[in-house]
Amino acid sequence: MDAEAFSDKNTTFIIASSSTRETKTWGRRLGSMLEGGELLALSGDLGAGKTCFIKGIARGLSLREENILSPTFTMIQEHRGRLPLYHIDLYRLNDVALDDLGLREYLFSDSIAAVEWYERLAEGGQINRLSVRISYAGANSRRIEFIAVGERYCALISKLRMSFSDLAGHP
Repeated sequence: MDAEAFSDKNTTFIIASSSTRETKTWGRRLGSMLEGGELLALSGDLGAGKTCFIKGIARGLSLREENILSPTFTMIQEHRGRLPLYHIDLYRLNDVALDDLGLREYLFSDSIAAVEWYERLAEGGQINRLSVRISYAGANSRRIEFIAVGERYCALISKLRMSFSDLAGHP
């Protein structure tokens, strides 16, 4: 796991993952830091690792990762762990509004909302969130970019950065 770049220290953190295991590990780290009420906006090509990352988040929330499936056909899956997790997939929808599917209740709750294909949410750009962009960097490697929108998420990026520093300092 390498830190590829540190952009604006308060808003962006980028790491490289060389396996699905590492991608899940970063998801678990993030999941263990969540306190409730967070919105995680995931984007990336098909097969890039969005659901894999959410499996890691689930582990960080004391959920079984095998219960996390791509919700493409059900759109919204609810899971109960240390904190409730709403796994939402907007892949099959275009220009979804907050009031469609009752999304407003899921995104602005005390639970964790992890939304795949977040860019399809029409009002998405106006909402504070932690964006997680996963892109291909090779056959098995991925570039994972965390982008904070809002103070709460800047603090979360700082925690992730410290987690990386701790990892880098202890082989």
